[in-house]
Amino acid sequence: MKRLAIVAFVAVGAAQAVEPARDFAQAERLFAAQPRTAATDAYLNSWTDFNNAHHLDERDGCYFKADGALVQILRIDADGKISGYFADRDNGRSQCWRQTYLGLEFPKPPFAPFYHRLEMH
Repeated sequence: MKRLAIVAFVAVGAAQAVEPARDFAQAERLFAAQPRTAATDAYLNSWTDFNNAHHLDERDGCYFKADGALVQILRIDADGKISGYFADRDNGRSQCWRQTYLGLEFPKPPFAPFYHRLEMH
């Protein structure tokens, strides 16, 4: 009986570990817990190149929708699709970038979900 309880506890813990973030605080924690490797650095470089080549952060005029800095975290699935958007504030900028990024497909990340943190000024 004890062995069954331990297996059930481990299974529940594993399921919680891969559960996607539901809010900014959870996304921030999952981002901070991600491994930092040469593969993640290379991915971030390719992500940035793709973003800049398509001018995604500029295309909808989001910078002009509100004042002040904004931290946003994008959840990227195994196919490279932005499947979650989290921001440290809800304003015109965050609402605009949510519309811009959600559903877009970027290069595939080295693991998924991959959380990408962006500080916008």
